[in-house]
Amino acid sequence: MAFLCVDIGGTNTLIGVGNGEFQITRNVKTENFLERVDENIEDALSEAGYRPEDVGKVAAAVAGPLDRKEGVFRPPNIDDLDEVQIVEPLENFGEVVFVNDCTSAVAGEYYYGDDELENIAYITISSGIGMGAVIDGEIVEGWNGNLGEVGHMVVGSEGIKCGCGGTDHWEAYCSGNGMPKLAEKLFGAEFQDSLEIFQSCDLGEENACKTIEKVQEYNKRGFMNIIDLFNPGKVYVGGAVALNHFNTVVEEPVDEIGSETINEVPEFEKSTLGDEVVLHGLRAVCNGEFELSS
Repeated sequence: MAFLCVDIGGTNTLIGVGNGEFQITRNVKTENFLERVDENIEDALSEAGYRPEDVGKVAAAVAGPLDRKEGVFRPPNIDDLDEVQIVEPLENFGEVVFVNDCTSAVAGEYYYGDDELENIAYITISSGIGMGAVIDGEIVEGWNGNLGEVGHMVVGSEGIKCGCGGTDHWEAYCSGNGMPKLAEKLFGAEFQDSLEIFQSCDLGEENACKTIEKVQEYNKRGFMNIIDLFNPGKVYVGGAVALNHFNTVVEEPVDEIGSETINEVPEFEKSTLGDEVVLHGLRAVCNGEFELSS
């Protein structure tokens, strides 16, 4: 009997199919996936040699606030979609377990990562910013499954609007989507995306390098808040922005924290499961290792 795992991110969606272990994983654009849910899943199942009726368990993770009761979530990066009903189409393939993507990611690290620590955090810095946490061996979710929306902590005072409608949030400044807005607001510089900012700074472009310096400053503040609030023994960091620029985005800001936190600064490490860390958390759900609390 197969399981189906679906990680619906702000930009890309990963589909994993297998039985105990993954047999195949596929990557499609999230807009494409949401437009043709059944077709994308059937293609993945077929590639792995399964039929829809072979699926016994379905687990889905989403970026953005979720409502388990209604089976909906709010995609963070698709302007014309305010709310998406995702459980109903997935129920065509089996009973659905529905979880926040960073909660799933920290479950992946906890069950299948390299360490056996009982207090860890996972942070994603990608098109958005979020966090999952394991405290004293328990994966914590909050009362409605949305614990860890740390990207919406206020870290600055530049007046930059976040995609959620708030102002001066960490995600508005330091996510892949936020960095170009930060560059324009502070330095009047126009960049197509965060990758162009990193590449331009590598070439010595002044405004790009100033933007990176500000990102490091705000990341430092975000990391300090997480250290003092959650007291993790280790912090795993994933997401495209962090994984591709780990020294700049993570290590250098952490090195600057020094003794500015009440709690001891833990080791910050790249996610040991890379881009598929969320899928592995969903695999833990399907394998019966991680049971949701709400």
